Amino acid sequence: MTEERPVAWAQAVQRAEEIAALGHHPADAWDGRAIRGVLAVTLSSLARRQERPVEEVDIGSVLWHLAQGPAMVYELGDELRLAAEETRAEWAWLTRPWPKEPSLANSDGMPRGIGRGSPLPAVDVVTLWAGSAALAAERPAGLAPRTRVQVIGGEDEGRNGEVVAPAWLMDDENRTVMPGPPPGDEVILTVPGQVEARRAVMSTVEGEIRIEAPGPRGERVIIRAEDLEPEEPVPAAQ
Repeated sequence: MTEERPVAWAQAVQRAEEIAALGHHPADAWDGRAIRGVLAVTLSSLARRQERPVEEVDIGSVLWHLAQGPAMVYELGDELRLAAEETRAEWAWLTRPWPKEPSLANSDGMPRGIGRGSPLPAVDVVTLWAGSAALAAERPAGLAPRTRVQVIGGEDEGRNGEVVAPAWLMDDENRTVMPGPPPGDEVILTVPGQVEARRAVMSTVEGEIRIEAPGPRGERVIIRAEDLEPEEPVPAAQ
């Protein structure tokens, strides 16, 4: 490892900590440490690939790579050739399995909310969460995840649901996210007793993406931003 590499890693950790904190993931929780680590590995590796300082790595590029899933993070981590003691220890923590019980062993003695009880390595558990934290922190847009919503237009008008995440448009050619706010949101629409899947389509730079995934709580679809509004709370009974 050259002398510049430890400096680049320290810069990646610092920027990752700032992003994770803005995404409300505290550093003293398992979730926060895992997200910070995944972000730091991604930032450091992309800075090396793109031959630019860590602070100049575009956050859209970070999200695109994280959106490819855990396999991409493993690829980026392998490329770093993590040879310094600090980076080697962090990569070992991110890729180790976790005992399901007791709960403190499952969380390395820290508070844990994401994937609690899962034996999978942190990379497998938090990669998509890290992507959401990255873009939400530096390019805020739309409704926050878990916001209860009502559809006010389109074929799903009148239905209720819950926001999953912004539906960003991916620029696969340049491996980044298209500029500007997302045109819609992924939403789980509550469909009591219904198990039939329905397909939603959204245009991208190179064609279309399709979602067809009925979950235990309903259909997961994409709704245009203009067709959503926060659901009004139900008045408390007198």
